Amino acid sequence: MDEQEKYDILKKEVDSLQIQLGKDQKPWHQKPSIIISIVAFIFSFGTTAVSYYKSYKEDVRANRREARELIQRVTRLPIENFELMQRNKGNAFGESLSGVINQENILLASQLVELIERYPESFSSTEYFAVAFALSNSNIKDNVPYLFENAVNRAKNYNDYNVSARAYAWYHFTQGNYSEGRKLYKRALAVWSKFPENNSFVVNSVDLVTLMYWSNAELSIGNYSEATDLIKRANDSLAKLQPGPMTESLKRQIADIEGRIEQSLSG
Repeated sequence: MDEQEKYDILKKEVDSLQIQLGKDQKPWHQKPSIIISIVAFIFSFGTTAVSYYKSYKEDVRANRREARELIQRVTRLPIENFELMQRNKGNAFGESLSGVINQENILLASQLVELIERYPESFSSTEYFAVAFALSNSNIKDNVPYLFENAVNRAKNYNDYNVSARAYAWYHFTQGNYSEGRKLYKRALAVWSKFPENNSFVVNSVDLVTLMYWSNAELSIGNYSEATDLIKRANDSLAKLQPGPMTESLKRQIADIEGRIEQSLSG
């Protein structure tokens, strides 16, 4: 049997198979039963998707409501604790109450972080900052870097960015991580590359505040030389500001840091 005969036999078998498969068969789009099934499936899928989306959005809203209530409580606790200690200096009962407040803060902080981690994208830079700032002031170290980093990275404007970066920088200084703190102060000064601003008063006044905070941080660890250089830079920014109540306020704050530097050097 030559190749042509083999081909002819194969073709006949294929043709026969196609005839068998094609008997009483219509294209799928001409079959009402199939069309009805497809439409029903699409409708069912769409209804399920919409229902799931609504359920998801409500869960996110409920999660945020619970978290915001805890945020308000957590940010208030350090103040309450400070006021309590001021009223009960040397009082054993007052100190025990302070311990209770600290324990409550730790518990609430843990619950709050769990809520945030459920839907991290649903929380703003300001909310991350509020929690990080409150916990750092309560000497609760767990999750503080995570919260501060999100506060900085999720900032939508120069103010949120700078406030978060400066607070995170100070936190690093309190933990002895001076190089990381300095990096964050530098990032705060470079904020205008991320959020351009044409108002020179805004630029100079914001940079001035960053330089004051950084100078104060260096002063807190006895780095007087760097503190002095930074406060000089702050004065350079001050000279670029137009006279007014805010400028006078900033001038007094700079003078206060300068006075503490001089006192430290003379002492």
